[in-house]
Amino acid sequence: MLLLFTILLIFIILSRIVETATKIPSTLTLIVFSFVLSYVYPELLSISNDNFDEILYLMLPVILLPDILNISSNELKKHYKEIIYLAFVAVIVSISIAIFVTPYLLPQYSFSIGMLIALFSMLMATDAITVASIMSKFKLPEKLKIYAESESLFNDVTALIIYYFVALPMISSGEINILDLNTTLIKVLFLSTFIGIFIAYIGYYTIKILKNSFDQFLVIYLIVIISFMTAEHFNIAGILSIVTSVLTFKYLIAKDISTNQEENINSYFNKTEPPLLTLLKKVPALTKKNFREYKKESEFIGIFANAIVFMIVANIIDIELLFTYYQEILIVFLITSIIRYFAVFTMIKKLSLPNRWIFALSLSGTKGALAIIMVHSLPQTFIYKEVFEAIIIGNVLLSTFIYTILLMLHIKVYSKEYKNDIELQDSHSSNTISKKNLIDLIEKDFTTGAYTQTFIEDIMEKEIQRSRRYKTEFSCILIDTNNSNYDKLTYKILGNIIKNMIRTNDYFGIKNDNKLIILTSNTSLSGALILAQKIDENFHTKIDSSTKLHLGISQISDEDNYTTLLEKLNEALDKAKNSKNNIQIEA
Repeated sequence: MLLLFTILLIFIILSRIVETATKIPSTLTLIVFSFVLSYVYPELLSISNDNFDEILYLMLPVILLPDILNISSNELKKHYKEIIYLAFVAVIVSISIAIFVTPYLLPQYSFSIGMLIALFSMLMATDAITVASIMSKFKLPEKLKIYAESESLFNDVTALIIYYFVALPMISSGEINILDLNTTLIKVLFLSTFIGIFIAYIGYYTIKILKNSFDQFLVIYLIVIISFMTAEHFNIAGILSIVTSVLTFKYLIAKDISTNQEENINSYFNKTEPPLLTLLKKVPALTKKNFREYKKESEFIGIFANAIVFMIVANIIDIELLFTYYQEILIVFLITSIIRYFAVFTMIKKLSLPNRWIFALSLSGTKGALAIIMVHSLPQTFIYKEVFEAIIIGNVLLSTFIYTILLMLHIKVYSKEYKNDIELQDSHSSNTISKKNLIDLIEKDFTTGAYTQTFIEDIMEKEIQRSRRYKTEFSCILIDTNNSNYDKLTYKILGNIIKNMIRTNDYFGIKNDNKLIILTSNTSLSGALILAQKIDENFHTKIDSSTKLHLGISQISDEDNYTTLLEKLNEALDKAKNSKNNIQIEA
């Protein structure tokens, strides 16, 4: 076991080195390394189908947690129509088309309708683990990634329901009662959602009681795992319970933070002793800092769990079986790929989005380990079980490798166009926020015209999260003067200079000790340096030479969070104050 653990860590490091050097997602290299290992030393990674299913069920909640935590609830609301189409309508329509086409392309098999529903319900849904892992490696518009990652979470639910409550009963009995089906679907959706919400509330109030950071972190994982286990125990949609529990927990934490509970509890204790339940409601569950750190830690654990999944996927590959049924694998792969393309084509054209998005979203339709679990659940007496297993595993491998390679080539060819899409989206988002929210909710500093410290810190956290998730550049400039006294005229002039030089999707705010900060999205260190130099030059043309600016610049990296980025900015600013060059960079 220790040897396997060591090999796993080595594979993770090697795959991430390859990813850094070549931009090839670590998932691909992990599968290759693991397959070579299992081929050379088959006794070292001997895993049965049952063990595979058990390991994946164990890893699934751990892997999904960071992905759901990073999905914006506001974006889900904003794009709910597209997500419903991709995750529900497109799956049902695609399965229907595949059922009609397949008998003509595979006439040598006597597939019943129930068998075909089972086959394509496993293949039409994209795998949340694989998609989130691959999509996070590329610089694509946020909306496009939201479509892909949200679809991969929710269409798993659709596929699982169709497979277990429609396909399997039809395979076993040959028919299905529509009334019973409707009742079952309503029960599954209602109970899965209820379980997720109920467990989330229990976990939320438990965290209010536990103030130790490690204990709180464990409770967050227990929320996800217990939701999944409870739903699976009742044979309903475990993934839906996971998604519901995490989204509910995020909502409760966000609501808790926004109401400034810290002040409420202090004022409350000054009054008479309250009932326990009322006091519990007043106690803040998590601070922003803790919640941010927990999300970061969950990502690290998710990387490790993800590596385990891809390692065991490689172990169950049977090359002889795949070559035996290579024609069936290729035919089904073409059917699913073409149907997915036209399903995505319909939505993208309806929304008047760029044509290149059709290819990117189509190529995000990778299949994963969840499909393998589903095919393993087929009865041993099922006549086509070996064929189905070969088709499923073959399509998982083909979609993972071919889709990913084509997606990389596609993004490389259209890199400039996608960069323009990102900048256009940021500009639109910034203008929308400004018009709808900022005027009403945010009071700017009267002297500088900068956003208040509370607001700029919130924006900085969100921009850091977005940059890390969507692989976009994000740089900051921290500014201070050599004048220890706050001079309103100086700061007013400086504020006007900054406002005239930054873009509409940049932010300018106040930090502590009269420092100013500029947040520049989609901007490299060199771009931030040019902006800092222009601000410095313009400032000295309007202010006497006795007042000087000190500017510290830094850019977020994969390892950074809010705290570490601020530390780098302060280090750069300290260097600027203690050196001849008043503009310094801390990478």
